[in-house]
Amino acid sequence: VEQRGMVWSDRVWFGKRNGLMASGKGHLAGGMIFALIGLHLFAHYLYVPTYLDMVLYVSLALMFAVWPDVDTKSIGQKFFYSVFFLTDCYLIFHEEYELAAYLGLLIILPILAKHRGWTHSIWAMFLIPSPLLLYPVLKGGSLDAFTLSGVPYYASALTGYFSHLFLDGKFKPWK
Repeated sequence: VEQRGMVWSDRVWFGKRNGLMASGKGHLAGGMIFALIGLHLFAHYLYVPTYLDMVLYVSLALMFAVWPDVDTKSIGQKFFYSVFFLTDCYLIFHEEYELAAYLGLLIILPILAKHRGWTHSIWAMFLIPSPLLLYPVLKGGSLDAFTLSGVPYYASALTGYFSHLFLDGKFKPWK
């Protein structure tokens, strides 16, 4: 069934041309819904996060809700490549040339892939946000510093990434 440039397929709205998913707005809306559900479950079953933590969790979920489309012209691509560019400029300004070069190498990988390629894979959903788990180790300077403090951030990013793949039809629990 087609309505206003959208296709209803398997109970999921898929964007055609300039539809909700194609523009990224649908993924942001879906990411927000999934983030709020996750936040509700988290607050009722684990611990009640501070307001700042809640903002960070929802922000991460929204960022990762648009990340898989970084391989095509989208809201996610504009946002992440702006962040990458500013980070690279910062590294160069501070004469961290080797780090800047590695970052530059890594950030071109999504552009070299086809749309809905590896950025839309289940393994990428788990791997791409994994640095959030390692942040406490990097901050503490040793493996002894590893704690579970990165888990809520990782879970938030995972929730956003999952929402994107779900809305793109990667997971079809009704089949």
